[in-house]
Amino acid sequence: MLVLVALAACQQAPNNAISPERLPPSINPADPAESQVKEAVLRAYRGMWQDFASAARTADWNAAELRDHATGDALLILRHGLWLAHRNGEVIKGQPVLDPRITSLVPMPSPTKAKITDCVDDTDFRLRGKSSKPGKEDWPAGRHKTTAELSLRKDAWYVTAFVLREAGTC
Repeated sequence: MLVLVALAACQQAPNNAISPERLPPSINPADPAESQVKEAVLRAYRGMWQDFASAARTADWNAAELRDHATGDALLILRHGLWLAHRNGEVIKGQPVLDPRITSLVPMPSPTKAKITDCVDDTDFRLRGKSSKPGKEDWPAGRHKTTAELSLRKDAWYVTAFVLREAGTC
């Protein structure tokens, strides 16, 4: 997952990043419409990671499912990471462990933009040579602070950008 970490870390955090002390009020769980939006946002974010893990098993940077939940910079990062793994004769095995939290939904009451903060654990999501031997990983596995931006497009949520920090940041 070194490739993905390096590429995602190169993406700059948005200048309008919200510090934890200034997070907006949480979504009203009693409002069914807000709960449905929240579920759809989290489903899109988790779906992006599931799509990536599936394509990573064969380092298929052209996998059609990558576009199911990601677009823009997020899609470019995923595809480029898989292309580099493919070029190096490696694949990524396992699954990342996610713990996403929605930090922003705007504008209310009909949001079209969302932000997520996560702590992605890649301990069991590692590069391997195609023969299942360990890959050329020279970075520590662990928990990576991750931020993601999502947009509502044609009635579906997509991850448009994300930043995956180095291991040990959460």
